[in-house]
Order: sequence, then structure tokens, then C-alpha cells
Amino acid sequence: MEFHQLTYFLAAAQTQNFRKAAELALVAQSALSRQIAALEDELGVELFARHKKRVTLTPAGEEFALHVRNALEQLQEGQQLLSELQSGHRGTIQVGCIESLATSFLPELFASFHQQYPHVRLKVRVNHTDELVTSVEQGEVELGLILDPRLQSELLIIKELFRQPLHLLVAAQHPLASQPSVTLAQAIAEPFLLLDQTSRMGQITKRIFMQRGLAMQPLVEIESVEGLKEMVRQGIGVTLTLPALIRPSHLEHDLVLLPIADLSEEFIFALIYRRIGPISRVAREFIQYVSLKPRSEDDIT
Repeated sequence: MEFHQLTYFLAAAQTQNFRKAAELALVAQSALSRQIAALEDELGVELFARHKKRVTLTPAGEEFALHVRNALEQLQEGQQLLSELQSGHRGTIQVGCIESLATSFLPELFASFHQQYPHVRLKVRVNHTDELVTSVEQGEVELGLILDPRLQSELLIIKELFRQPLHLLVAAQHPLASQPSVTLAQAIAEPFLLLDQTSRMGQITKRIFMQRGLAMQPLVEIESVEGLKEMVRQGIGVTLTLPALIRPSHLEHDLVLLPIADLSEEFIFALIYRRIGPISRVAREFIQYVSLKPRSEDDIT
């Protein structure tokens, strides 16, 4: 049983005339008649009752036609699915992401991507930057969204997305909240909250104060990004962070980001993926989308 035999059969079932069916199928009538006869021989049953100028489906032919239509529809859907997979319009993207970007940057990014690729699914693994780098190198996730990619890896491509300077995060009611900017000395004079050493933000903060010879005795050192922000919101203390790590909704009423006047260093947010090895077409579409998406201050603060 071959595909063209089934299409000839359905054309004849529709037209009830072998000549018209042959015209629809763009084949000689004799060839169509032979193929339908061969199909009947293979099935061991007559599909058509032949009359002088027309044919009609037998009961067996009517039943077979139902199954053939369903089978060809499923085949067409499968072909369409494969086409969408090849074009990057369908599939699953496996992304590793640091916690802060998973709650602030990634949701808005994927929402806009989803508008163009509504059949693409997203699977996210949240971890610290160093662990995510390893996950991408080992092929456990295809892409990684990370902060401050200080690494030398022949296996990975690092695509810079944008850069930002550090800000001081304070509660909206904090005495410093009304100032246009602050200094590092002002920041360290406040009760200080710190992400633990396993996070890139915690490592950056300790390095900044150490380079400037400022002693730091954090009031709280915590692993949870959301826990840290909540403590700032409650007025327990202040912390250093980057605007992209804070959801805009949190800055409307509860929290304030203050530029640091004596700190000009900027930190990189990057997308990483393997240089060698397979990357799905849909992941490549995501890479291109993220790379071409314009960045404005509103996008990342």
C-alpha cells in the first residue's frame, strides 16, 4: 500500500468518476484505475462498485475511506509539525537562569518571544552562575542567562546582552531614599544585607568593598534573593544590586534604587551556549531573538 494509491482512492471516492479523479490527481486514467485495482487486490476487497460512467463506494470502501482520511490528516499534521520544528516555530527551549533574572528579566523576555512563537515551550532550571556554566558545558541545558561571566571556556560562546552599574537598594521609607545618589561609604554605614558567597551578586559585593578597603560586617547573609529583597522592603537594611535583578513592580511603591556616585564599573548580563554540539532550531531562534531585541533603560530597570 503506497501513499499515491490512497490519494487516488480518495479522489475517486470524492468524484465517483475515475476520469475526473485522474484529472484531480494529475495522472492518466488508466494509471489511476490500475493503482486502485492493485489496492483492492492487496486489501482483498472491492472498494468501488463499477458502473458505466461512474463508480460508487462499496460499504467496505466507505469504511476504508474514513480511515484513509483520518490517516492522511494525521500525516499532514505530522508534516506540518516537522516543518515547524525545522523552522523553530515549535519545540522546547531548555534554559538555565540565575534566580534574580528568573523573576525579573526572563518573564518579560519570554512573554514577548511567545507572541511571535506561541507554540514554543520553555523549561527553566534556576541555579547559581557557576553551576549554570557547568550545566551548559555538559549539555544539560541549551542556554544560560547569567551575570558577570568571568570564565574562559573553549566550549562556550558568551553573548553579551547588556551592562549595568551597581545601585543601592533601599526601602521606600528609608532616609536615603529621597537622595539622587549615594556613595559606597554611605552604603556601608547602613545595616548591610548580603547574598551569600555562592551567588555572583554576593561575590561582586564583597570584591567591591575589599578593593576600596571598606570593612563590611553584614547584618544578614542569605541565600534567597527574594528573602533579601523582602528584608530590604521591611527596612531591616540595604544591599547592592543591579536594576535588571529587580522587578519594576517592586520599584513602584516598596523599593528604591539609588545610583552610586563613586562607582562607575558596569557588570555584564550574558547569554551562553555551547560552541560545539547540537543546539535545537528553536533555541537558535531564541538566541537570535534575544540578540536582536533592542535594549532600553525601561527594558532592564
